[in-house]
Amino acid sequence: MESLVTVYIPCRNYGKFLSKSIDSVLSQLYTNWELFIIDEGSTDDSVKIANEYLNKYSQKIKLIINEKPIGLQKIANNILGISNGKYLVRLDADDWFDESALLLMVSKLENSPKAGLVYGNYFYTDEEGNTLGMESRAIHGKEDISGDIPPHGACTLFRTRSLKSVGGYSEQVNAQDGWDLWFKLYNKIGVVNVVAPIFYYRQHGSSLSRNQKRLLAARSKIFEEIAEKLEGNYKPTCVAVIPVKESYPHFEGVPYKVVNGQSLLEISISNTFKSKKIKMVVVSSESQQVLDYSKKLEIEGKVPKHLRLLRSKTKNSRNIPMNDFMFSAGELYFDNNNEYPDIILFLSMHSINRNSQHIDKAINILRINESDSVVSVTEQRDPMFKHGQKGLELINPGRFQKLSYDKEKLYKFNGVLTATWWEILKSKSNSLFGERISYIEMSNEDSIQIKSESILKSINKD
Repeated sequence: MESLVTVYIPCRNYGKFLSKSIDSVLSQLYTNWELFIIDEGSTDDSVKIANEYLNKYSQKIKLIINEKPIGLQKIANNILGISNGKYLVRLDADDWFDESALLLMVSKLENSPKAGLVYGNYFYTDEEGNTLGMESRAIHGKEDISGDIPPHGACTLFRTRSLKSVGGYSEQVNAQDGWDLWFKLYNKIGVVNVVAPIFYYRQHGSSLSRNQKRLLAARSKIFEEIAEKLEGNYKPTCVAVIPVKESYPHFEGVPYKVVNGQSLLEISISNTFKSKKIKMVVVSSESQQVLDYSKKLEIEGKVPKHLRLLRSKTKNSRNIPMNDFMFSAGELYFDNNNEYPDIILFLSMHSINRNSQHIDKAINILRINESDSVVSVTEQRDPMFKHGQKGLELINPGRFQKLSYDKEKLYKFNGVLTATWWEILKSKSNSLFGERISYIEMSNEDSIQIKSESILKSINKD
């Protein structure tokens, strides 16, 4: 007898898409399934549509109505508790299965007894359901070296027992994200994939994954939880260096510029020390006046105690390599503590929205992924081209076509933050970043840097 599969569809005001999603379950070549439709306080015709299917297929379909939204994590755990299936899969109300989806995924897990989940490729479509292309998700064993691009949570088939054994979904985060389960299952149970497109992902403005800041914040929380669970009690010593140039052409007295009642240097130092992972901050400048000012901030109690490094003035001071700043800060820390730090962070003074969450996430990723370095990036949403045989070829769709999954994006280094192991710096290798480079994605708002009077005026105007 075929193993039972529990499919659940969370829905909130997705009535215009819901029928297609449900029909894709009904049309599966694999027929031993049960379906839960969970309505999250919809105000459109979602419940009416669900009831129509319930009346026709009451033996296979059940409807759960939540008067108020409880969130995807709690929904998933609730279904996990009442599921009768050997396997469990979520289908979003705006997506739909290929008819072979359950058959292919169940067959894969039936033949892979040590695996806890299986995932496949997908087609992505526009809001009307027109296919735009296909995404090939990473093949197990050949994931991106950054290690932080998990399969998406939807349309991923879990072995119910495996999901229960790792405690289900974390309800401590406020957005659905696949990283938590990916890490737990990949490291403890095992993961396999189907090399075929098994579902259709509909892209539209109301998709949860488009809430960038919410999703990034959720990931930060997940990384923190994972880092706390790492075996052992060793806490790496982390030192941050803030290089400061007093003036630029047409932008004088930069570190003293005020935003919301605080100078740029005060903001940078204070926000850095809000991270409990940072043991010491080093302010590096070729200006004694800047260092005197940082000392004054410290004496007045506006910022915690920190180190100061006076750099020699050179003709090429504007082009000093980043790793030189970081290496000098590590040496200064040694002079004061008789030991070298484990991790050095380069932090831009011009960044006013970088916070402790960004710093902590970078350090956590550096440890979890066993990376050589971590850089802060921003999604490159402007269309980019390269030379091709017939002229320019589009590298990323940019604003021509908004995509959601990490692997579909291009990123640019935003200069806000870089974290590197001391052993990478002291190796004097040609690359500051080493060979294994991970990243933290920052929103456009969090990536803002005050590097001109016009930007400063626009920020203070707001």
